[in-house]
Amino acid sequence: MSARRLTPLRIGLGLILLGSSGGALALGLMGNDSGVTAAAPTSMPELVGAGSPTRTSTQMPTAIGIPLPPAGGSTASVDERVAFWEARVAANATDYSSTIALIDGYLDRVRATGDLADLVRADSALARARALAPTGDVRLLLREGQVAFTQHDFTAARDAAGEALELDPGNEAAVALLGDASLELGDEAGATNAYERLAPLAATAPVLSRRARYDLLTGDTVAAEAGMRAAVEAAEIEGFADQAASYRLQLAELLRGENRVDEAAAVYEAILDATPDHVRAMGGLARIREAQGRRADAIELLERATTRLPMPDLVADLGDLHALDGRSEAASESYALVERIAEVARASGGVYDRQLVLFLADHAMRVDEAVEIAEAELRSRKDVYGHDALAWALYRAGRLDEADAAAREAMRLGTPDGRILYHAGLIAMALGRTDDALDLLTGAAAHEAALPPIQVPELRAALDALQD
Repeated sequence: MSARRLTPLRIGLGLILLGSSGGALALGLMGNDSGVTAAAPTSMPELVGAGSPTRTSTQMPTAIGIPLPPAGGSTASVDERVAFWEARVAANATDYSSTIALIDGYLDRVRATGDLADLVRADSALARARALAPTGDVRLLLREGQVAFTQHDFTAARDAAGEALELDPGNEAAVALLGDASLELGDEAGATNAYERLAPLAATAPVLSRRARYDLLTGDTVAAEAGMRAAVEAAEIEGFADQAASYRLQLAELLRGENRVDEAAAVYEAILDATPDHVRAMGGLARIREAQGRRADAIELLERATTRLPMPDLVADLGDLHALDGRSEAASESYALVERIAEVARASGGVYDRQLVLFLADHAMRVDEAVEIAEAELRSRKDVYGHDALAWALYRAGRLDEADAAAREAMRLGTPDGRILYHAGLIAMALGRTDDALDLLTGAAAHEAALPPIQVPELRAALDALQD
């Protein structure tokens, strides 16, 4: 299989979590299978070693001109890990195991920072690894799949996992990747089967987090929260701040989605205390500050976040807050930037297509184009969030019966997502199903902090109209 070539961009990919636009949550593979016996920094440091009951380590052999790896998890940042493996590969371009570890490092940094440029670097390193790999090497297949997953090519990711499992039926990383890709493709049964195969493993953060995400998707918020808290605890034991932040973020997004504003704020703040430039945490905390009536603080956070990395949904949030503040010119500038980012990113595989659909529909802009993009994505990625995006675009385009059918698909698992409920409620209201609309919008109000800022007053207005 071959990965798509990517255009270098200084824009964000990031963790696309439940509560933002829904969808891919890349949390790493299951083990250190790079073939390197390093004291650290394995690129997936929070993970239990595949095929090994404990994470043991030996000192990395010293090489002239190559720095030793950072001494331990508490100090080894993702940047240090990437720099270490870059130096190893630069010193020996035929070092296959170090090239594999470097791919992992770039993917870790995509997850930690949201910078799409690291996905370009991972793709380039993957091309070099292909030329070095032994025939039928499982390590290469897993990186093929992980890069494809991060590019949102979930079919290719699933296929790579399947090929890896044919070669190594017990490979935990391949099982995890198969489950993740299946979930993104709307194959909940396939995801369940894969995650059940992971369940007997040790209670590592990736295993706990995957199960928690599935629990949330299927409406079991109690189990989801318990699993996410356990994942945070497991990740913190390992001591890698960038990895622990990913699991804290997942928990914070759940709490925000449940309107538990103060609890969510505390988790976002903890992330930022440990990793002050965490763009997703700044964006989530900005939503919380707006919910707390602290708009100036929300705007400041979003300005910081988008200056560091202009992720389209965060730029849209900043525009929404400017619009709510009566600053129409500033809002228009932000909205124009969202469209530019999303359009440029489409040349690199459409990782922002869903966010673009939601943005266009949220603001009733180019709605026919939004429908086309949503329909195209849904042909290959039939998850509930894809159906929700299509439902919302169809609603804005005035195609209410089709919107209603898509909204029902979006709700088929009972996902407690405020955005899904809000969209379905407005569709029901437009179709004259007043009781359904009231139930759905009341449910959305219970998850109000998950909505884009500009939709909160619209939700309240719709509820007022129904209750008059």
